[in-house]
Amino acid sequence: MALVNINKKLFSHLNVEDDDPVWEKFTEVGFSKKNIFPDNKAYLVEDGLVRKYYINTTSDVDVEVSADFYFPGDIFTVGKKGTDDAIYESLDKGLAWEITLDEVKKMFTINPHCRFVQNYYLSRKLNAAMKREMLLLKNTPQDLYEYLLKNKPHYIQNIPLKYLASYIGITPISLSRIRKRIH
Repeated sequence: MALVNINKKLFSHLNVEDDDPVWEKFTEVGFSKKNIFPDNKAYLVEDGLVRKYYINTTSDVDVEVSADFYFPGDIFTVGKKGTDDAIYESLDKGLAWEITLDEVKKMFTINPHCRFVQNYYLSRKLNAAMKREMLLLKNTPQDLYEYLLKNKPHYIQNIPLKYLASYIGITPISLSRIRKRIH
């Protein structure tokens, strides 16, 4: 049965027609705060905020390192266990649409247009990762915070400060000092 509830306008950047049968392959997933998303699936975030993080075990204490955030309209994929150590956790309650990665692979073989969407998605993710890497390498934490303030204000407005600090690569106390200097 077709899922008429999915907000297709929110995902219009995927260039998938409203009547494309792919929409029927997605399953609605309501989630609560601190929900961990299962592996081997792709998700479209319709509502809520999801954080991707890693656990750094190199010190005496395990430290969570925030790597990315997903807002409404974003897509993220959780690979098979063992291929990536990333954990995807919701920071508040929300709604997503999930599809298995096996189903996605089938679509790519059947529909050449899906391959275009995949290439578009992958190139955007690669460009974002390279930009983030350059920002981290070339800038001070204050520069990074000011960059987020100017270019991604929704990060500052919606992400809890402890996760934002981790994303920038500093402690929450250091972030607090930066915020005092700027504001």
